[in-house]
Formats: sequence, C-alpha cells, structure tokens
Amino acid sequence: MKKHLLSALFMLLTLATCYAQEQEVEDALGPRKIQRNHNELSGADAINSGFGIKGGVNFADVYGHKNLVNTDPLTDFHAGVYAQFALSRSFSLQVESLYSRKGFEMEAVEHHFDYLEVPLLAVYNISDRFSLHLGPQISIMMAAKQDGRELNLDDLNTFDYGLAGGAEARFSFIRVGARYNRGFTDLLDEGDNGLTIGRGLKNNVLQLYIGLGF
Repeated sequence: MKKHLLSALFMLLTLATCYAQEQEVEDALGPRKIQRNHNELSGADAINSGFGIKGGVNFADVYGHKNLVNTDPLTDFHAGVYAQFALSRSFSLQVESLYSRKGFEMEAVEHHFDYLEVPLLAVYNISDRFSLHLGPQISIMMAAKQDGRELNLDDLNTFDYGLAGGAEARFSFIRVGARYNRGFTDLLDEGDNGLTIGRGLKNNVLQLYIGLGF
C-alpha cells in the first residue's frame, strides 16, 4: 500500500512538473487572467493567493497512552480543495476542505478513521517560491473500521480539533508540501464500548502532498 501511494505521488509530481515547464514562457508574459482578476479583488499580488485541488499521502499513527498499547503507523491518503486569500505580499490565509484517512495498526489489526478536515492556516511567504503554514484544524469523523468491520460512531469521538503546520514550495501553478497535524481529542468516548483500540489515544499524522492551482 505504502509503495503504491508513494509511486502515484511521484508520478503526479513528475507529470505536473513537465507541464509546468511548458507553461514557463506563458507565465513569463505576466499573471494569468484569473490571477489578474484576483489582484483586482484582493489588492495584493496573486502569487500568494488563489484556489485549487490537492492530495497526497498520510503517514498516520496515534499518540497518548501508548505505554498501554503497542501501535504501528498506517500509510493512507488525503484529498480535497483549498482557497488562499492574500492579505499582503508576505501574509495570507488558507482554508481547506479535505477527506483524510487516518488510523494505526495494533497486533496486526488495522484501524481506519475517515475524516472531513477543515484547517484554517496563516501563511507566511518567505519568498515567491516558499511558505510556512500554521493554524487550527477541526475534523469530523465520517466512518471508522476495525479489521474491515464497520464501527459504531456512537462509541467514538467524531469531533476532533487540533493544530496543523508545515512548509510548501510553489512552482508556477504546482504546490508541493509537507504538513504535520496533531489531534487533541481522544478517539474513544467515555462510555464502556468494549473496543480494543485503547483509551487516551489521539491522532498524529504526517502528510506529503501535491496541489494544482487555478
């Protein structure tokens, strides 16, 4: 699974980079029409604004009372859309809507938790090519499975909040980045549900992604 996801991400990056090279002459002539329109609306340079799609690989695990259980990470995916709004040439706000699969493995049993994530990130643009991201994130659990068996969401905390931060490089309309997000809510609720995933465990995810801007 891990090899397939990494191979797919590498292929997407290669194809996107090739296409970006074909657009270099076009970009050198000035901002595209949609960028010029955004400039007029925001009053800022569109290099740090816009919207698009993104997706990539999750390296998911949990943290918390791991002294009580032994877990191994899972490799999965995330995908969604983003919108970035320039405040100045150096600062902008970015909001995203992502479908993200998290989880972990324990005693050869895989646990998958599918979330709808909404991060709200402050973006500091170090240069036209490189930026740092940091901000809060809320997540709603949409589905959960233990060893392929659907779990009752009533037994789980379906709302999670946390912190996300990372770095991103931009090449023409292509964005490549890495992000770490950490949840602050326990996976299990306070009831006695008999699940074997352990108490006091929270989500812990490293993401690698590629995005295409419009």
